[in-house]
Amino acid sequence: MIDEAVILLGGMGTRLLPLTKTIPKEMLPIYDVPAIFLLVEEAYLSGIKKIIFVITKYNKKIIENFFSDNNYLNNFLKDKPDKQQLLNRINNVINNMKFKYVYQTIKGTYGALYSAKEYIKNDNFVIMYGDDLIDSNIPLTKILIENYKKKNNMYVAIKEENIDLLPSGGVVKLDKKNNIINLVKKDSDHSSCIILGRMLLNKKVFTIKNKLTMRKNNEYYLPHALLLFPNEVKGLKYNGNYFNLGEKTGYIKASINYAIKNNDEKNNLIKYIKEVI
Repeated sequence: MIDEAVILLGGMGTRLLPLTKTIPKEMLPIYDVPAIFLLVEEAYLSGIKKIIFVITKYNKKIIENFFSDNNYLNNFLKDKPDKQQLLNRINNVINNMKFKYVYQTIKGTYGALYSAKEYIKNDNFVIMYGDDLIDSNIPLTKILIENYKKKNNMYVAIKEENIDLLPSGGVVKLDKKNNIINLVKKDSDHSSCIILGRMLLNKKVFTIKNKLTMRKNNEYYLPHALLLFPNEVKGLKYNGNYFNLGEKTGYIKASINYAIKNNDEKNNLIKYIKEVI
């Protein structure tokens, strides 16, 4: 059974300053909900029952408050059913999931995951990067879990991109069976695919910490850890809209995408965008 997810929420959101001076980037609104809620809702719709947030002291309190039952607000709204309806979507998730908060003690994405080691109870679990928002008809986390049920590998979500959109490094190289065999530069022999922030891993990933090489800024990276498991980690291509919430353009695109999905807002928003253009 796979019902645990670890959400990595390190970083200070410096690319989104000055807004993130007071508001953690994961709490910035994507239309009418915080970005982090969309990740948690994706997990919930995929059958996840427990979320482990890997956080900093900077963002703990506001996230914990959001994912707690607010009795004062509920009582205030009890005679306002139209307003209460706006919270039902959120309360349904809060009331059916468990949340754990863990401070990151080691730098890097692997370090963040390692900080959650003692709180992961099952052999297999899902990893979600807090900066990576994916809007797809079937939740990406559910796709990873369904693939695991068919074949018990570890899986990493990857997206094929036009070469002009590929980053300078960190491009995935795959073999003929879609095993991840290397991370390369975009001018190398590669698959034109990049790793995005969804993975389904096994707890064996914690056994190789001493074999990892520390990278720049004294960080340990999760993709490099996965290379130590040859023929065990599959790249899983998917269809969906990807938004990088760690930078301003990605954040704005995500907000527009989810606003347009709301029928009450769609026509007015499209009309305004056309006027601006």
